[in-house]
Amino acid sequence: MRRVVIFGAGKIADQAYFYLNNDSPHQIVSFCVDADYLRQNHKLGLPVVAFEEVQEKYPPDDFQMFVAIGYQDLNRLRARKYEEAKAKGYRLISYVSSRASNFGRVEIGDNCFVLEFAVIQPCAEVGNDVFIWSGNHIGHHASVGDHCYIAGNVVISGKTKIEPYCFVGVNAALGHEITIGKESFIGAGSLITKSAPEKSVFITPDTPKYRLDSDAFLRITRMS
Repeated sequence: MRRVVIFGAGKIADQAYFYLNNDSPHQIVSFCVDADYLRQNHKLGLPVVAFEEVQEKYPPDDFQMFVAIGYQDLNRLRARKYEEAKAKGYRLISYVSSRASNFGRVEIGDNCFVLEFAVIQPCAEVGNDVFIWSGNHIGHHASVGDHCYIAGNVVISGKTKIEPYCFVGVNAALGHEITIGKESFIGAGSLITKSAPEKSVFITPDTPKYRLDSDAFLRITRMS
């Protein structure tokens, strides 16, 4: 059993605590945040300490760390804390759900977070500090670069390459053998079939609201 400190105290940290505590060999012992954001001394029954002092209380020779931060600033904040934790001497753990499928035994980098029902096909590649949420499909020979965030139910087709620092939103679909340049933002529901240069943005318009409210709409459906 590895004793682990979680960096972060927000919603992603809540998720990390639950999954690591219930579906991994790790023991969560504490949370930590930058001193400027230290608003509470305890979270989920565990101490919260300043990141600046974490080495004194939880030395890296005896404890490991997981950086539980979302995609703020296109993952740069998480990447920065990832590097700072490593500079302090911490080994960063990864979590892969027991309900995920990695049939090809694809090597996963450090500080990765792979949730339930994600499918990673043989010959794919997953870098460091990559968050892959529930229900994703990473196709054969596809690659996801360092510091990416893949939201739920995304399809990344075979031999497609996602370069570092990308965000891919819920239900997006990426076609076969394309490259998404680094620091790109792909919004929810987007369909991408051609390669895109770095810092590309794809936004799919919302479905327009229907002109009737639900009461009026249901009256019409009952009459039909």
